[in-house]
Amino acid sequence: MDLHKYDEAVQACLVLVDMKAKRKESEGVPSIEEKVVRALVSASVSNYRSTVESSDPAAIDSSKRTLARVRELLSVLQRCGKDPWLFEVSAFFNDCIGRADQAIDDLMKEYRSLVSYRGWETDKSMLPRICRVVHQIADFHLEDGDVDSLKKFKFLVNGVVKKVKVAYFDSTKLPTTHLEDLDEIIKNIEAKLESS
Repeated sequence: MDLHKYDEAVQACLVLVDMKAKRKESEGVPSIEEKVVRALVSASVSNYRSTVESSDPAAIDSSKRTLARVRELLSVLQRCGKDPWLFEVSAFFNDCIGRADQAIDDLMKEYRSLVSYRGWETDKSMLPRICRVVHQIADFHLEDGDVDSLKKFKFLVNGVVKKVKVAYFDSTKLPTTHLEDLDEIIKNIEAKLESS
């Protein structure tokens, strides 16, 4: 990574994933850390953008191959694990390379992964993450403007709000900031639906 050899770094990650799949847990093959994957995605996207600005066809082709390898790594990691951060990173990657439909799919997977945690409604670290994901999905849907998608997504946001409100017995302790953000998303969706 320090030498900017991203293809080799991706290959090393794929070898580790393969070794981990074939070996027993006791053999100590390390898992690929989140920070490594995030760094690879960020570096490969940044490298691609800088090569496009340089207008060097050979460099652009090389950086496109790196992006393809990073996409492969993300795909392999998602088959092996369902950690929310994998979907978050994949959504960021797909958004950066212009694949908005895949980014939405990844964000929905991240959302489902996060709400599968028991007690997320009152968890001070989980609720902000869920609200962030909902906000990101809303941005995509509002930009796209597809009426059916907006209607379905409005139900999802209303469901999140309802679950959070039900989880708190004492209404004075409701996480009002997060609920206000979610209500704002609902208002934006309704405004978009009315204008369509």
